[in-house]
Amino acid sequence: MKIIEVQTVEDPNIKEFLSLKDKSLSINKQIIVESEKVILKLLNSNTKVQKIFAHREFIEKYSTILETKNTEIYTAPKEVMEDIVGHKLHHGVMALAKRPSYISIDELEDKVLVLNGLTSPENIGTIIRNSAAFNINSIIIDSRTCSPYARRCIRVSMGNIFKVKIYKSDDLLRDLNLLQQRKYRVISTANQPGAINLPTYKFSNKACVIIGSEGHGIQSEVLDISDDIIRIPINDEVAHLNAACSSSIVLYQFSL
Repeated sequence: MKIIEVQTVEDPNIKEFLSLKDKSLSINKQIIVESEKVILKLLNSNTKVQKIFAHREFIEKYSTILETKNTEIYTAPKEVMEDIVGHKLHHGVMALAKRPSYISIDELEDKVLVLNGLTSPENIGTIIRNSAAFNINSIIIDSRTCSPYARRCIRVSMGNIFKVKIYKSDDLLRDLNLLQQRKYRVISTANQPGAINLPTYKFSNKACVIIGSEGHGIQSEVLDISDDIIRIPINDEVAHLNAACSSSIVLYQFSL
């Protein structure tokens, strides 16, 4: 295992960690991953790791797994690393990796989570973590949902983004109709009159559960084609729960 010492932030070997933002990362189909726990999940996945930039302590601690990866490994004094990230560095490690490929619609499992128009990286990251926790490992995102591979999403998911498979839909209505033809039941979550209370609802073996955006909920066109609409019974004065909070309750029931 070759380790290259970096002495200055001007070193071209680490330019990706200095200059790449989510937009340019997306164009190049790359991701930046931060923190020890998250990078450990990255290393234990099938995702191609291109570069590791870490303190010596991290490299020594995980030398066994790093030896198995065909990746460039760089290290630097703590001060240099903090200059690069622009703040006090607590975790001492960053990684550049190839973004996992999106799956095809044919690769979806029987239980599917659908994200409709979510734009908060924090909510998306938390929902992905919830989904992995309850073994709902197939996720659909529509064209209005922000990338689950944004740095903030990856960090908030605590690396569980590498445990799930994601299908990116460019026409959600078309794809939901196709899944209905394949005997999936399409279930929307919405606190509205006539919705079925979650504790009394019986999920079918093949189903897609849809979580809507933070501000506007699920698109009306999606609600219109849904087989069922379910709600979490809560105090009427509260009216709505945060999307990530709602997902944890619904996904638990969905997983049973």
